[in-house]
Amino acid sequence: MTPSTVTISPRSSPRSSSSRQGTPTGHTPPPSAVSVEQIDPADAPLSIADKLGLAGLALYILLKPFYILPSGLPQLGDGLLIVMLILLVFQRRVHFNKEARAFIGWMVLFAVHATLVNFIWSAILADKKVMLYAAYYIFNVGLVILCLRYGFLKPKTTLTVIAYATAMSVLLQAGVSFLADKEETIRQTISFNNPNQLGYWSLLSLCIFLSIANRLKFPWYMQAVVPLCLCYTVALSLSKAAMLSSVLTIFLHVVKNKKMLFISMVVAGIGYVALENSTIVDHVTNRIDNIGQQYDDSFYARGYLRIIAWPQYVLLGAGEGAIYRWDDSEYSDDRFEIHSTMATVVFSYGLVGLTFFLSAIYCIYRGTSFGQFIYVLPPFLYGITHQGLRFSLFWLLFAVVLVLGSMQEQEGRQPEKRQQERGKKT
Repeated sequence: MTPSTVTISPRSSPRSSSSRQGTPTGHTPPPSAVSVEQIDPADAPLSIADKLGLAGLALYILLKPFYILPSGLPQLGDGLLIVMLILLVFQRRVHFNKEARAFIGWMVLFAVHATLVNFIWSAILADKKVMLYAAYYIFNVGLVILCLRYGFLKPKTTLTVIAYATAMSVLLQAGVSFLADKEETIRQTISFNNPNQLGYWSLLSLCIFLSIANRLKFPWYMQAVVPLCLCYTVALSLSKAAMLSSVLTIFLHVVKNKKMLFISMVVAGIGYVALENSTIVDHVTNRIDNIGQQYDDSFYARGYLRIIAWPQYVLLGAGEGAIYRWDDSEYSDDRFEIHSTMATVVFSYGLVGLTFFLSAIYCIYRGTSFGQFIYVLPPFLYGITHQGLRFSLFWLLFAVVLVLGSMQEQEGRQPEKRQQERGKKT
């Protein structure tokens, strides 16, 4: 379903109308001589509220990497987004296509299920902290709806704002890295609380930026500098999962876009020259060489066995948090949460939650081309050994790919629309 608005436009000019009817030139046609025509809302100007909303979304992307409070608590960018979500209730309605509506529906069901599961376990365990996990999914579903609203209202403008805000955020983080360098630690965090957050943010930013740049065709130097900076921040984090997933992202992007091969060679050359004599190369090499050799590299240490040890929770879920329930410190990384995105969905929200979540991902697959859907895959590779389900940019990526699919669908209808317009003129 293509969204549309209604406007009043003249059926014919006053001069042609008067000449056919024999009326004097300049005679104004009666109100019955006008008709209602549909125009694409993308041609309509943005309201002041919508412009402020897009500016707020850009500011949220810029503020997202700055962690001032401890992990798990709302940060500066989150506070801004909460205000935007409240104001969203008072803004005009936008129609989504079938896939976007289905995606929102499944994700709302997932968020509702996660809320119920966590609230029930919070009551059973008398642990208020457990219910707080529900806020992540309510918040992220709100972010998705917000981005899809602007994306379907003004696809190209929204994607451009997200891409440029991401680029500015990346350049800012790369610059801050020189000021925030901690010589006493090998793995850097820049403005985040831990290295894995930096690595995951870099990966998601790379997926978001490349998916949009591939569609909107940004200048080659922009497509060179931003990925280069993101590769640098990933290397600073020394997250093995983030580094491997970033390599996969760039590989898929280059294979899909043969013209990007030259830009990739330029980026690789610049990176080699800049980092040839840097210790970061040695650190990255050592981390890659140690893959599979460290204790926490195994599924055993990442907590996957928790699903087998407590199968009674696989149907409806055990909720998140309250990790003191699981006496599995022998193999699950000293009683930390399961280090896997999909394993967390299975164990914490059961097969019911898994069905809702996978159904939403399938809607993304249906709503876009495979060439765009591939940008959703690298975060799931990262998620094999890390829990990335609650990270907001993970959900923002879903919205971006859906908007790209809608934009592609609308462009495919343009020839048919122009043919219909020519038929009306004749």
